[in-house]
Amino acid sequence: MTSTVTTSSREDSDESSRKGARSPWVGFIVRRTGSLILSLWLIATLIFFLSRAIGGDAVRAAAGVTATPEYVAARRAELGLDDPLLEQYGRFIERIVTFDFGESISTGNSVAVEIAARLPYTVQLGLYAFLLAMLVSIPLGIWMAVRTENGRGERTNAAFNAISGFFASIPDFLIAISLVMIFAVGLRWLPAAGGEGVTAFILPVLTMSLGLIAVLSRLMKAETTRVLREDYTRTARANNLPPRVVLFRHVLPNVMTATLTYSGMMLASLMGGAIITETVFGWPGIGNLFVKSIAVYDYPLLEGLVIIIATFSLVATFIVDLILAKVDPKSLIRSS
Repeated sequence: MTSTVTTSSREDSDESSRKGARSPWVGFIVRRTGSLILSLWLIATLIFFLSRAIGGDAVRAAAGVTATPEYVAARRAELGLDDPLLEQYGRFIERIVTFDFGESISTGNSVAVEIAARLPYTVQLGLYAFLLAMLVSIPLGIWMAVRTENGRGERTNAAFNAISGFFASIPDFLIAISLVMIFAVGLRWLPAAGGEGVTAFILPVLTMSLGLIAVLSRLMKAETTRVLREDYTRTARANNLPPRVVLFRHVLPNVMTATLTYSGMMLASLMGGAIITETVFGWPGIGNLFVKSIAVYDYPLLEGLVIIIATFSLVATFIVDLILAKVDPKSLIRSS
């Protein structure tokens, strides 16, 4: 009897081990991590060689026209800019492993210090724009789908499509300039530039979020319309469940997969998309710093900024992939 119990326990243990070994999570995380590292290396390599292809003399631009040729030559040697390109690339890759981006040519400060001083402004701006876009577009898209179901509300549907299509297609810089002209120059309600005070956030956040709201609300409307036509939704309605129960229990969970996918892409793009907005509004974030680094040929600063932006974008995409895999476990099997 004891032997039988021991054998049974061993079989159960072996079966559990086989189930653990078959778990797709480990392979999924390894593949996504490897993809993230490879993408980051490719981006770092690309920005290194592209920044050198821009041309211009970073040291001369930083020192000014009054600097002597001897000083410029000594400074270039100090920064290693006269070394062979592949040697510079090797040092660059060694440094970025520890997120050491070297010294800014234009300011003489550490690139990490320069970025750290500006990064909070951009993160705040991006998070506020993301939250506003999510809070407005999700309920708006669902409401529009319910409001226009079965051909109802044709005028409302036409107005929604026209307005959302307009804001989805108009460039951010044009939105920014229009908002400045109306609310800062014309009405004088809000400041046109700067990053101090609550009111300073309003115009930049609106600039970054209006296009996102337009696209995401259209996606939510399309996905909600599709789910409302599914058999399980019709069955729930046939059972006389309250509309609120049908919406939150059957509709909303089934539209979140597509929403999370696009939201992750949206969040990843906000860091890079802040460049235009920050430039127009004089916002003291990394987008504004990015433009200045190009203007003065500050290679280390430019490289550091691109890598930071790429890292934020890749990590955001990685997190969204994990959330989607948790929400939809079948995606783990499909990605195997």
